[in-house]
Amino acid sequence: MARFVLVHGAWHGGWCFEQVAGELERRGHAVEAPDLPCDRVGRTVHDYAALIGPRPDAVVIGHSMGGLTIPFVEARMRVYLAALLPLENVYADALLEDFDGFLRDEQGRSYWPDRETAFAKLYPDCAREVSDAAFRRLRPQARIDPVPCPVSAGDVFVVTVRDRAVDPAWQCRAAAEHGLRAFELDAGHSPFLTHAAELAALLDSLA
Repeated sequence: MARFVLVHGAWHGGWCFEQVAGELERRGHAVEAPDLPCDRVGRTVHDYAALIGPRPDAVVIGHSMGGLTIPFVEARMRVYLAALLPLENVYADALLEDFDGFLRDEQGRSYWPDRETAFAKLYPDCAREVSDAAFRRLRPQARIDPVPCPVSAGDVFVVTVRDRAVDPAWQCRAAAEHGLRAFELDAGHSPFLTHAAELAALLDSLA
């Protein structure tokens, strides 16, 4: 049995991993999926990491913006899932130009304005009913500045080859440049909603 800690990205919460957590638990693993205070202005990746705490016996997975937090979490292994790495200019370098549609509120937090925009831009590979259900649970995302730091060689990058948010070519290149073991998943940016069984099987194989 292994222990997994699943760290969500922008706008989401631990809820987004419900299917993956269930698949891992059926395989006998222990799973945690904490909620980060993504809607609270002024928090940093260090605050997020402190909330998670040290997990020296766990495989810690960071999805998307969660990849900016997990380098600061003590872990047995880190898995970057369709993730941003803690690099200078990572937002400009990694995100596809047409990944847009979110707005900002009076506190500078980004949010998705309606179900149609979320379906078209955030969840284009999801069934509409899945996208709508996820949209209802999204939260605003306060600005988070990347804190550049080295990543641990030997950690893992799961490249989502049909991603329309984080450029798959950038994912492959970044993994190679930083010595991360790369595995490809034939999925878009939200495999926890579309390919939960496949993602859980991959994580199980890494444990």
